[in-house]
Amino acid sequence: MILTVSDQSSTALHILLHCNIAYSILWFILEILIFIFKFYHLAYAPNAFGVEISSVFMLLFNECIRHYFGIKGNLMLQTVLQIIFIIYGIFCAVGFVFFLILQSYVTRLEVLLSGIGLALILIGIILSIITLIRDSRPMPVLTREQKIVRLHQAQKRFQESIQNE
Repeated sequence: MILTVSDQSSTALHILLHCNIAYSILWFILEILIFIFKFYHLAYAPNAFGVEISSVFMLLFNECIRHYFGIKGNLMLQTVLQIIFIIYGIFCAVGFVFFLILQSYVTRLEVLLSGIGLALILIGIILSIITLIRDSRPMPVLTREQKIVRLHQAQKRFQESIQNE
């Protein structure tokens, strides 16, 4: 770490992705429970219930893929994986908009849950774009002399910390 000059992965994006994984699981469980409630209490058009319940599973599958590419792209600092993460984020955002306003019966709880999911996706996309811009800057390469100077500075700081204890 001391002898190289490199950008680190985005900590904010990484924390957001892990929180988003937990939220996606919570969203999926609550959405299935809401659909069970709606199935027994509301009259659906033929095939509408099947299409909407399968949309829940498709959105969860896309969320899992999005999280995979987001975490890998962020940790490995690979531009291609982060771009795939952004593209999947757009698809998942469209899915959450469907559950927010376009499904047959929208409950207030679904509006709240889908709104939170949509906000998490949009924040993740913004953080990923910031990370892409930050990582696209050319990084300076340290010369041998600069590495030696940094090594001596680190050794000096280490010796001072030992003496202070």
